[in-house]
Amino acid sequence: MKKIIIDILGGDNAPHAILDGVVMAAKKDKQLQFLLIGDETQIKERATKEGFVDRVEIIHTTESISNNEPPTNVRVKTNSSIALAVENLRKREDCGAFVSAGSTGAVLAGSVLRVGRIPGVSRPALCPLFPTKTPGKNVIVVDVGANVDCRPEHLFHFAIMGSEYMKSMGIPNPRVALVNVGVEDKKGNELTAGAFQLLKQSDLNFVGNMEARDAFSGDYDVLVCDGFVGNVLLKTAEGAMKLVGARLKGALKSGPISILGALLVKGKLKKMSAELGEEAAGGAIFIGAKKTVVKAHGSSEAHAFANAIHLANRAMQSDMTENIEKAIARNTITEEEKKDGE
Repeated sequence: MKKIIIDILGGDNAPHAILDGVVMAAKKDKQLQFLLIGDETQIKERATKEGFVDRVEIIHTTESISNNEPPTNVRVKTNSSIALAVENLRKREDCGAFVSAGSTGAVLAGSVLRVGRIPGVSRPALCPLFPTKTPGKNVIVVDVGANVDCRPEHLFHFAIMGSEYMKSMGIPNPRVALVNVGVEDKKGNELTAGAFQLLKQSDLNFVGNMEARDAFSGDYDVLVCDGFVGNVLLKTAEGAMKLVGARLKGALKSGPISILGALLVKGKLKKMSAELGEEAAGGAIFIGAKKTVVKAHGSSEAHAFANAIHLANRAMQSDMTENIEKAIARNTITEEEKKDGE
């Protein structure tokens, strides 16, 4: 099995929560192999204590890139954990994935600059999995922030990549929808109108426009939008979840009967929270890069980061990258189609 590269120094709770997450993932899957980048003494001591040091390679550094720094510092700070990670991912055949909770900009910039794009892909995209009303069923949103200014062909490629990703997750014919301000074919702006035409002519299972309120309905598998719209959708969903959680918590503490009811449903509420919270998926795949890159949440605790590692491992072992390249080639956009979409 190929190694998964881990940025031990990235994230709000690094290095301890990141190391804890690696330990959890290593114990759950005995086949995982790691290249850990961070403080060598600290990493070796922990891996030895937990009994999986034989599955660990270490690259020592104490330098990181913070969220306050320009993403392009990945070019300048060549000894930083993110720079070392993307460089090793690029040049080593025995490394197949990279996971970081560090600077999103630096991770994405490094992945594009050093790892590169799948041939034919116009722009890679950041794609989290969202839960839906159907238990155990997720929907992927492409893109949530990597590309805030897009052309129709970019959204078209997002749809292809998202579809192939969901196929790798076991969905044979993913339903692709375009996030829009209405479900009618003619709704939207120039960007969505152009993308709609390209999607309609493709071999994807394109089911048309979708309004944001139906994002979690379970009726779709892939939601396509530019990074500006996707990021607003993501942040709004997170805020709505916090609001519902706060209101529910308040209601369950409003009186003796409510408190008794809360005790009766405590287990189910805890399970629901685990399934719907940020920790469930662990992170978002930067789809379209030549190798698997997963951006974990910056505030990741151990359990969330472990889930990000498992997500990266599943993607790494699938044929997703090769299938994306084939699908992009199969759906090549002609210059005439580009003009029609603009």
